[in-house]
Amino acid sequence: MERISLNQLGSMIVLFLIGSSSLFLLASDASKDAWLAVIVGMLCGLLILWGVNLSLYRLMPHRNLIEIIFELMGKPLGYVVSIIYVLYFCYKSIRNVREFGDLIIMYLLPQTPLPVLILVVCLLATYTVFHGLDVFFRMAEAILPVVIIIYIFLFLLVAWSGLLHVENVTPVLDDGFKPVWEAAVPELISFPFGEIILFMMFWKYTEHRGNMVSLVVKCFLFSGLFITFTNFFILAGLGSLAGNVTIPLMQMTNLIDFAQFLERIDPLVALLLFTGVFFKLTAYYFGAVLAMRQMTNAPKIAAVLTIGAIIYFGSFLFRNYMEQVWFGFQYNVKYHFPILQIWIPVLLLVLAIIKKRRSEKVHAK
Repeated sequence: MERISLNQLGSMIVLFLIGSSSLFLLASDASKDAWLAVIVGMLCGLLILWGVNLSLYRLMPHRNLIEIIFELMGKPLGYVVSIIYVLYFCYKSIRNVREFGDLIIMYLLPQTPLPVLILVVCLLATYTVFHGLDVFFRMAEAILPVVIIIYIFLFLLVAWSGLLHVENVTPVLDDGFKPVWEAAVPELISFPFGEIILFMMFWKYTEHRGNMVSLVVKCFLFSGLFITFTNFFILAGLGSLAGNVTIPLMQMTNLIDFAQFLERIDPLVALLLFTGVFFKLTAYYFGAVLAMRQMTNAPKIAAVLTIGAIIYFGSFLFRNYMEQVWFGFQYNVKYHFPILQIWIPVLLLVLAIIKKRRSEKVHAK
């Protein structure tokens, strides 16, 4: 069985949760208090992570999500729920790869055919998945420091260019707490913080699992605070314009004119976008492949190619970028994802507790 170290797991969690979300303004409905909405979403997500996901892990540490579903729900219902999770993992990969293709064409490569861009990304992801979980997680461990350094470099350049204006984020809570809460729940719980549900597919492969719970919580908090900072940073730089720009961080870097020497560094933002999208879509790709093999005992190559084909062709279901964003935030984030990220795990936790108590009673007798 493939094994991953705690450092590799932590690096993957940070890259996965940050993804490309730090390039955008989250919870824009909260206006200049959007960064506070991120904190609320992070705390609610932490409650679910600690109270549900990690509690399930403590009860069944040698099972991944699909194995837990089959053990607690039985085969007939387990197959139905597992298929739903496979489709969910595929859909999340589809969203990421399509978003990357649309945004790169929009900002950097307007003459490149969308199918070609998506094919390149899908082939890279397929190659990575085929080589195994340990290789993918080692990549995360190696690349995370580079990503953090690039972000710090961009933040410093923006600050030195005099583009930050703290008055853009004051006064705090000018419209009260209600807009902050409504922007955070359930949208920010579902995206990005509720997406940690995917890692229930990977925790069983971790070495030294005794320290895993504290590591997961620390990495979750670091990622949430990092996203909060980038939201604050974007609002301080662009103010009310931040909610009307597709990629606010790229817009800010386009304004950089450092000593009339360093200009046009938006390719660095494109690199961050690609890195975030690649790790996120590949992680979901891995989750779908592992789930499919768990359900069907399919050979690795068959599962990898089948899921890869679903992701590639599924990315063309949306007519354009705005349609997939609208569908995602109007329906999936509000209604569909909470069922998969919160309610089904809560049900599994209840079933696991009942099973444990019954087992304890049997042993007591």
